[in-house]
Amino acid sequence: MKKLFFLTLIVFTFNLLASKTYNGTIQFTEAEKQIHRDRINTFTTIGSQCLEDYKREHLNFFRNHCIRRNGKKLCLSKFYGERRFSKKRGAIRYEDKKPLTYLGDELRKWGFPVSWMNEMRQTSCVGMALDCLKKSFIGSGQESTWNKIRRYTVVENNSYGTALQFALQKLGWKVLYWNPAPYQTIQEDMKKWDAQEKNWRSKGYHWWRYHTLTTEGRYYKNPVDDMTTLVGFDQSTPNYIKNVPFWIGTANTGYHVFPGKDEKVVEAHSTRDIHSIDNLEFSDFSPFRVGGGPRWSETEKYRSGLIAVPPGY
Repeated sequence: MKKLFFLTLIVFTFNLLASKTYNGTIQFTEAEKQIHRDRINTFTTIGSQCLEDYKREHLNFFRNHCIRRNGKKLCLSKFYGERRFSKKRGAIRYEDKKPLTYLGDELRKWGFPVSWMNEMRQTSCVGMALDCLKKSFIGSGQESTWNKIRRYTVVENNSYGTALQFALQKLGWKVLYWNPAPYQTIQEDMKKWDAQEKNWRSKGYHWWRYHTLTTEGRYYKNPVDDMTTLVGFDQSTPNYIKNVPFWIGTANTGYHVFPGKDEKVVEAHSTRDIHSIDNLEFSDFSPFRVGGGPRWSETEKYRSGLIAVPPGY
């Protein structure tokens, strides 16, 4: 109990000092919202197809760009993490298709032809989500709406995942809290406390987010529309999400972004090796189930966050 009180006091103080709003403002006219609702079927079809295209492109490239190294087959991922190979670590450069710094050196290190570099593309979790959203908005004739969302998310809020969901909510999207097993998640979070460093070894803050959710209806800086539908599903996949053709999820307070289609999670990772087939991962939305996602690593899963779904779902 003393430990829980101490942790609560620390995070309570932190939240008093932290701003509860994002940088800048974003608003949409009723006409913009109505157009978005009227074109939502086209919008979600494009978004879903974008994720399918990523999957097909990733797997085809990985199968067809392989070498023999030390007697073993080694294959190259078309998509590589921009945080790993950019001098500006953490910079979101999804609109820049040029190869990033140090990529050629990495290809030489593993024995891949450097010429393959020109066929590769940098990516990140939020970068892939933004790319598919951009295609959906522009493809459904809503470029001006996209420009507002892009500016608010990328320029004013450093491409932060929950800021993106906040912008979508302003357009009429619904934001749901997700957590497969709140009690288990809170207990796991307690194990992440590093007493010596007086810090968490995780960016989840799962137990504190659950507290502000149940007491204030807020997750981080985001008002939440639905606190129950995607909670307590344990190792199953919620039936609700199976009927949403394109959606945007976040985990660990917006640190990780994962777009999805129906019950499938599509994740891009920005720090893994160029020969990893898991630079892009595809799984059922069920983080506690074997093979489910979203996934942080082979041994650790993301455990709670927000999902934004389009109007009408």
